[in-house]
Amino acid sequence: MFNYSESTQVKDVAVYARVSSDDQQERETIENQVEFAEKYCELHKMNIVEWYKDDGVTGTIGLDQRDQGKRLLEEAKSGRFHTVLIYNMKRLGRKARVTLDAIYQLEEHGVKIKSMTEPFDTGDPMGRFIITVLAGQAEFDRDTLLETLWHGANRHARLGKWLGGIIPYGYKVNSERFLEVNEEPLPGKEDMSEAGVIRLIYHLIADQKLSTIKAADYLNALKIPPSYVIHGRQVKKGKRKENTAGVWSPGRIRNMIVNTTYKGVHEYGKRATRERETIIREVASIVSEDTWQLAQQVLRDNQIEAFRNQTRHYLLRGLIRCGCCGLTYHGGAFKGAKNKPQAYYLCGGKTAYKGPLQGKCYSKNIPCEWIEEMVWDECVRFIRNPGEALKEFEQGLNLRKSHTANYLQEKEMILKGLKDKEPERQGILSLYRQKMIKATDVEIQLQDILTETNTLERRLKELDKLMEAEKDHSYQFDSAEIMLNKLRSKIEGSPSFETRREIVKTLVQEIIIETIDPPGGGRKKASVNVRYSFYNSKGVPRTVVIADFWGAGILNSGVPAVRLV
Repeated sequence: MFNYSESTQVKDVAVYARVSSDDQQERETIENQVEFAEKYCELHKMNIVEWYKDDGVTGTIGLDQRDQGKRLLEEAKSGRFHTVLIYNMKRLGRKARVTLDAIYQLEEHGVKIKSMTEPFDTGDPMGRFIITVLAGQAEFDRDTLLETLWHGANRHARLGKWLGGIIPYGYKVNSERFLEVNEEPLPGKEDMSEAGVIRLIYHLIADQKLSTIKAADYLNALKIPPSYVIHGRQVKKGKRKENTAGVWSPGRIRNMIVNTTYKGVHEYGKRATRERETIIREVASIVSEDTWQLAQQVLRDNQIEAFRNQTRHYLLRGLIRCGCCGLTYHGGAFKGAKNKPQAYYLCGGKTAYKGPLQGKCYSKNIPCEWIEEMVWDECVRFIRNPGEALKEFEQGLNLRKSHTANYLQEKEMILKGLKDKEPERQGILSLYRQKMIKATDVEIQLQDILTETNTLERRLKELDKLMEAEKDHSYQFDSAEIMLNKLRSKIEGSPSFETRREIVKTLVQEIIIETIDPPGGGRKKASVNVRYSFYNSKGVPRTVVIADFWGAGILNSGVPAVRLV
């Protein structure tokens, strides 16, 4: 710590303090930093003009993303102070980039930073060099700590312990931190438990063949409380937390049906945002394997049946994605002129069941007739006169075929790996019978084999889905020119919906709908960005069509403005 001379003393300073929940466990509380700063400034004759305290805020986000950090940056512009005191480098940030960005943002306004426990300030070159080293050290310490925690968590996860997070509906955690079936009566429903609700849901889907919508309606009619209501949890809306609507949604029902935990298999680490090992462990089951599998089949059958019962075929189904929330657009209808239903594509984030939990997406609805006609005309124009785009399309066609070949090669490798797992397992058991390894070693090795087997099986399913998605009209032909010649014969006359759908899936990669608020206010606009396979075969998005819509999906004039670029 420096002792500054009278000529270099700082008279007016601001103090920035920050702790996260982890720091509080290490007893680096806000109060400790405040007390230290008061004594430090009294000793060095400094006047504290303002305090900035971010309590319970992680140091991995930028200074401008923290409530008090943002206020510090805003008030630094006023010139009220030219020095900010911090307890140590970790208070400014836990990542080198975050720390250095904060220093840069403050120095832009002529404000330097001093640490009260470390020998540096940003007012000289040596100080800036030291702060760079310390910032890297802080990030290294954090990463090392996280790595240690990951290994410890994985060790406990293999033992089957519950390590935190939202407990699956129907279960509870016992005193030894293991999941067990929750048969305790529900509040206000003493004749039913959470586990009973799960059994009821599977009965409605697997045995009664109900849709998830009807199952959700049934549970809501019975006034059965969902998990968030039972445990009093809230959802964050903006800066506040609010109670949920307290209703069952079809999406929630579906998630429960596909959750393998209910048949006795829990995947730890599956939802991790960083790359990590997924640990498969057995837990108490609520439904049988046969019931679980039957429910999966009903979900698939209901989806197929839903497509069969459509009163209108949607040419671009599954190809349109919302640029606001990322969800897929689906077909729907609203009353138009003379009360006749008019078809639209609308974002899945605008459905009523999703709204109460997360708020409805504000994206625009797109008239089906207009966008389908526009995309189809562009596809026909390319088929009849591909021009220079034919070469790009040929490259894209070959690239997609090479992907499929790679998928097949990887699939063969996985199948061989799965075939080798059984001899490997038998070998471990043989060593145990010969008393060459201990029972604990056998358990660990067999768990590893089970984990590896499940990982390979999941990847095998992913490859099957990828190859199924790549099965379109283009793979029937050796070249793009031969394919186009065949397509020209198919578009003559009045091609069927199935033919047009096949062609569109071959030539259209995706469609992104961006909803824009006009600068001067008023009704929102929709920007339609279409990425065709015959433009830029490497997959880089290119805006082909931009259309502006006004109102709630109804065109302001008879024909929308269309601009080809």
